[in-house]
Amino acid sequence: MTTTAPRPGHPLPDPMTIAPRAAAQPPAPRLPQDAAGWAPGNKFLEGPFTPWTEESEAYDLEVDGEIPADLAGALFRISANPRFEPRDPDRYHWWEGDGMVCGIYLREGRAAYRTRWALTDSMKFEVEQGEAVYSGFANGTPAPGPLPEGAPSAKNVANTNVGIFDDHLLVYFEGGLPYSMHPETLETQGTYDFHGGIDVLCTAHFKTDPDSGDLLFFAATGPTITWYRADVKTGQVVDSHTFDIKVPVLMHDFAVSDNYAIFFVTPAQFRFDHIMRGEPGVVWDEASLPHGVQIVLMDRRTHAVTWHEVGGHWANTHFYNAYEQDGQVVIDGHRITRLGTPADRLHTPVGSHSWFPPALPHRWRVDLATGRATEQMTGGTAGEFPRINDAVTGRRHRYGYFVTTRALAADTMTDGLAKHDYLRDATTVVEGPDHLTNPGEPVFVARENATAEDDGYLLTLWWNRETGLSELLVHDAADLRHTPLARVKLPSRVPFGFHGNWADHTVLGHAVAQQDSN
Repeated sequence: MTTTAPRPGHPLPDPMTIAPRAAAQPPAPRLPQDAAGWAPGNKFLEGPFTPWTEESEAYDLEVDGEIPADLAGALFRISANPRFEPRDPDRYHWWEGDGMVCGIYLREGRAAYRTRWALTDSMKFEVEQGEAVYSGFANGTPAPGPLPEGAPSAKNVANTNVGIFDDHLLVYFEGGLPYSMHPETLETQGTYDFHGGIDVLCTAHFKTDPDSGDLLFFAATGPTITWYRADVKTGQVVDSHTFDIKVPVLMHDFAVSDNYAIFFVTPAQFRFDHIMRGEPGVVWDEASLPHGVQIVLMDRRTHAVTWHEVGGHWANTHFYNAYEQDGQVVIDGHRITRLGTPADRLHTPVGSHSWFPPALPHRWRVDLATGRATEQMTGGTAGEFPRINDAVTGRRHRYGYFVTTRALAADTMTDGLAKHDYLRDATTVVEGPDHLTNPGEPVFVARENATAEDDGYLLTLWWNRETGLSELLVHDAADLRHTPLARVKLPSRVPFGFHGNWADHTVLGHAVAQQDSN
């Protein structure tokens, strides 16, 4: 095995075949210009959210413990990381941060690391201007004003999800097209439209069919939902269907079972007309749903759409999974009491410390014979970013993983890592060692030759309150304990973001080879 150091301006060697070189001492935490003074008291610009504008790379990262030998591939994460001071820092919202992709490459117990901006057309324009030119959309910006000449008409922040498909590392934001990046160099290559299969935007939440490997996703444009399936072999859209849900729901996530795509219609709305007036674009409007929340099922075989009233006014945040059993569709996810600024107080947006009430795990059932929908709470531990072993997508699952939000702390969003056993109706929670807190979404990676649903590892990024930097923790998913199998010390902070995915060494190597051959 040969150690290879990259030359400046040249791509790294294949992360699966290099021996990482010794890394320099991690840099001291730094802020972009005077980021600490941008908006004192805005939680979304402080603590684990604090921007980090330098692109980074390092090899042979410091590891406490031992990275499992069969954990070979890359964890890709996306952060919400404003590159410039927001135009209205007091109203800045976490959802508006610029996307920076973090790749952590693991092999033979070693780790390498790289971060790069998702260089969208709108970010390129702001870099040319040397400042933020787009106003916020979540909380609005009074008197937003016209865009400078030459600016793209809307900002694609490319900050919500990232994963490999069609040999591209795709970065998703549901307000625009995905952007493609090289899975090794993280060089931005431009927008990706599934070979002409989509035109304007698509969701950041995709599912992978465990049998075919096809990508399942949708687009939400106002009250219009379009379902898509893209072929894993060609990257082309091979199935789509459009239907109307009557209200402009903030449709962030969905679920799939073997035969159904599942969408929730809630009072959380995305109002583009409000944004144009400088008002909050994410609005909580209970009056728009007089009969309460509805579950919409679209039959993946026939495209038939059915509606099922659950009642009440609440919003789903994210789903674990859905499956069919005994004539019912069963859906597991988390539920929040409110999401967005109430429609009757648009001039006083919800503040950063109270924007997200605690979300609790729930289960919903739809009886396919009668159409009746019911719900029940499945646990009392508040949390977010639920995930499963993706190999059981659309099938009955036993385990779910999430990060806890048990306390609304002044400087953090999350405070622990949790595993729920649906068979035993039991939840296990572990907190971070030493000064680690605020873990991000857990990603499950199956052990080589796994024999059980939870036979694998949980990968999570944590914020070190003492150093201000991030660490990757590797836990045994089957035996979740306070002390992880490994702590990988990253040389920078990955500002708290949303989603990410694992690519094993086979998928990663093939994608890199295909990119390099083009």
